Amino acid sequence: MTWLADIRSSALVGTGRHPVPAPPSELEFRPPEGLSREELLLDQAALVDVATRAARRPDLLDTGRLPDPAPPDDAPLASADAARLLDLLLNQPPVGPELRTQLVADWLQLAAASGQRVPHGLLPALLALADARPSVAEHAHPAIGVRGRWLQGLRQKGSGRQGPAPDGSGPGDSGANPTATVDWAGLRTADATAELERLRGSDPSAARDRLHTHWDTLGARERAAHLAVFAINLEPADEDLLEKALDDKAKSVRDVAAGLLDRLPTSARASRMAARLKTLLRVKGLLRKQFEIDLPPDPDPSGLRDGISPAPGTGEPDRLGRLATIIRGAPLEVWTAAADRSTAATLAMLDGETRVIDTIVATAALRDDAEWVRALLGVRTDARLLGCLAPAEREQALLRHIRSGTAQPMALVPLLRDLQRPWSAPLANAVLELLAAKNGAQLATMLSAVLPTALPSDTADQCRRLLQRSDDYAPRRRVFRDVVQYQSFRQSLTEAFR
Repeated sequence: MTWLADIRSSALVGTGRHPVPAPPSELEFRPPEGLSREELLLDQAALVDVATRAARRPDLLDTGRLPDPAPPDDAPLASADAARLLDLLLNQPPVGPELRTQLVADWLQLAAASGQRVPHGLLPALLALADARPSVAEHAHPAIGVRGRWLQGLRQKGSGRQGPAPDGSGPGDSGANPTATVDWAGLRTADATAELERLRGSDPSAARDRLHTHWDTLGARERAAHLAVFAINLEPADEDLLEKALDDKAKSVRDVAAGLLDRLPTSARASRMAARLKTLLRVKGLLRKQFEIDLPPDPDPSGLRDGISPAPGTGEPDRLGRLATIIRGAPLEVWTAAADRSTAATLAMLDGETRVIDTIVATAALRDDAEWVRALLGVRTDARLLGCLAPAEREQALLRHIRSGTAQPMALVPLLRDLQRPWSAPLANAVLELLAAKNGAQLATMLSAVLPTALPSDTADQCRRLLQRSDDYAPRRRVFRDVVQYQSFRQSLTEAFR
């Protein structure tokens, strides 16, 4: 039995039942005198670890080919303070996993902005973290430097993984013509859809021609899946193909076409829907004008073709659903023309028409109609509407909503999560007031993942005061503690890179 096997046996059954073997003479090693059996076992276990590590050969050497040496790394090394902070985050993080990931990403961004690189000794630990955390990998270049990219290439070659090229590009970024043709007809449905999506993103006209060419050879499921890709870079030139799809035998294809045409308010279908909607609208009242909206009748063949639901075999028809279909398909200007008023004044005439407003909100957001989006935000705060605004305007709209006093805290969660970070000081202060309120504990917990990076650094003192308050609700204290820890460490990073 070998020395290593004997060491394992001693460790397994105990030194009282199995003596500790002497090390092989080839190692020219003699244990210290006077050790107990247990100490002798631990001493030789350490020797085993050293010997096995020294004898290990990298996979690349097993092939008989040595890797090319690392090129010179001329980028300035990060300062000693910055290196110490990165070492702490990688090897003894003082914060939780999520904050650690964010702080490492912050370190990499600060290093890139200052033209400094990661110390070579920290590259293995950093690249291991980047393997597990995409947000770290996203910011690894150029801070890891030439040596880091060299080591990254060796790691990927040894593991058989594909990853970013040394210049930071992704796998498969070969610089080939993005519109290069493939044997599209021979691809499976999912692969063909993915290829059409790629082409649609780079050359909408080429994607349209390709689908038009193969349309008659495709099954209904394929036609629906491929047509749905046209939501990318949808344009008026797509109208002919979408009109053709309205006559498709498959309802799934017709539904996709109608949904896409809802986003084209200048199309022929939009004109047909406008004509239908006009007949349903009347203005009533003298001092306080309001809309009176009729429900649509059973559709004629043209209405059926445009996607209005037919009369059911039994039971009452869904007339409200038909009305929603017509509203989604018609230009929004139909409403202002019928009211002969501004967009905001027109919406005031729809007070109480909740389902109609809901449909108009969805339509305005789908078309990214800035005028209607801004007017609708005066009566409804909706994530879809906010998403249509530029970041600064979106934040101001949300701040007005919070200050109005009508905001429901739980409804704010998705709106705040999607905002660009860090928030402005006014918005941060408004949110902190909500969190500090008696009923703000649950909101704090639900925003815990975004608050550390969303709250600007000048709120640090306020967060410390909130943390020091007596609060029996432990999760809220934990949220403020994470914010204070992140802001404190982030400040240290900023100072280290000055």
